[in-house]
Amino acid sequence: MDRIRQRFFRWSRAGLARPWLAAMVLLLACGGLIACNSPTPTPQPDAEAAPDYTGKKILFVSSYHEGYEWSDGIERGLQSVLDGTGVEVEYVRMDTKQHPEEEFAKAAGDSAYAEIQAFQPDVVIACDDNAQKYLVVPYLKDTSLPIVFCGVNWDASIYDLPASNVTGMVEVELPDRLIENLEPYTEGDRVGYLTVDTETERKVAEIYNERFFGGQMQTYWVKTYDEFQATFIKAQEEVDILFFGNNAGIDRWEDEEVIPFMTENTRIPSGAINDWLAPYVLLTLAKSPEEQGEWSAAAALRILAGTPVSEIAVVENKKEQLILNLDIAEKLEVVFPPSMLRNATIYSSEEGSQ
Repeated sequence: MDRIRQRFFRWSRAGLARPWLAAMVLLLACGGLIACNSPTPTPQPDAEAAPDYTGKKILFVSSYHEGYEWSDGIERGLQSVLDGTGVEVEYVRMDTKQHPEEEFAKAAGDSAYAEIQAFQPDVVIACDDNAQKYLVVPYLKDTSLPIVFCGVNWDASIYDLPASNVTGMVEVELPDRLIENLEPYTEGDRVGYLTVDTETERKVAEIYNERFFGGQMQTYWVKTYDEFQATFIKAQEEVDILFFGNNAGIDRWEDEEVIPFMTENTRIPSGAINDWLAPYVLLTLAKSPEEQGEWSAAAALRILAGTPVSEIAVVENKKEQLILNLDIAEKLEVVFPPSMLRNATIYSSEEGSQ
């Protein structure tokens, strides 16, 4: 909630929030934005009195790089729980989003394991899929070192997780609900998925297609911004709803160029599940990366307090936030009902806003 509120203030200062909705949005933000689902219970450390974590060490291993909004959000959630506990925390970032090559990922996993051997943590938190594939599975699964994973897309069983020493939070989305929110503004039912060509996105797209769209979802893969532009325009003619997966890893991605391009060339309703993509699509039903970090940190503290890993069940994320893009709504002549506006954060770039 704080991150969405901060993002709104940043948009407002930049002239991106319409005055007639500003008061309503700020009231909703200050009073508590409404999540689409009940929050996932956060595991609490076991103790009648606060445990003493002095001398305890946690190593956080991220699959990606500092500056990637998703993993940065997970780290914010982690820090919000661990700050002030006395735990020593060290960070390893594998950087496999910017370097998706198999050889690089394997070397990053080797390097992360070397850091574990040097740091000797009491608990490891392994974030996102590649940390499982290149670190947890080959080096840590079924050892005596407790592992908490987070950000694993949809299904941890492909890594044979959980294990005797591994638990965590699986990252899920509700693309069918996103599509349901977009359907009133479209004349057809052809769904397209446009995203960066990475191993993680291929896994996500396959699950979406099989689980939610009966194999009928058309997928568009891009690696460069030039490819993205051409494919985006092409998709406007080939599908009725466009789902935007991820932009991380697409070269030359600059908001000053991308936002006007997408707003001007949008012809069909579009949606996303990552909040940083809200400026590019009509409607966003965003996951909370902070939820992943908060839950993982609390689980790690619980382990440090003496709870066996086997007693901490694997869970799925629950928090979501609705964001509506009024620029694209105006382009498509979409009028959102009051019931949606009441429960949403608003994005707009109208000049002259305060």
